[in-house]
Amino acid sequence: MLGMLILGLMSSGCSRLHSKAAIKDAVDAHLKQQPGLALANMTTEVQEVQFTGDTAVAQVVFRSKEAPELKVEVRYNLRREGDHWEVQSSAPMGGQGGNPHGQASNPHGSMGSEAANPMTVPANPPAQISPQPSH
Repeated sequence: MLGMLILGLMSSGCSRLHSKAAIKDAVDAHLKQQPGLALANMTTEVQEVQFTGDTAVAQVVFRSKEAPELKVEVRYNLRREGDHWEVQSSAPMGGQGGNPHGQASNPHGSMGSEAANPMTVPANPPAQISPQPSH
């Protein structure tokens, strides 16, 4: 009886670890470490996850809360560290808008500028420009 209880607890912990919720927790923790992100302005949706032993590959979609048609798809490579997952690397997969990791992780700017990205907060917001007289 005790053996079955222990086995049941072990399998429930494993199923929690091998879930989209566990991957979302890891991605959220990773994003909180990135400066300049406006996490409150986006939703995070884990679309697909492939678990292989102590590694996982996840496809995650970030959507703007203000303009849901703006989205960014990112592929995450994760590694299990004890009772949780940690992001090892990420790469944009496509979509409309900017990179949820900011320009620093995408030096080529192929995903758009920070101004077009509802998920980042510009370091220096543009000042109002008044019309200048022409001579």
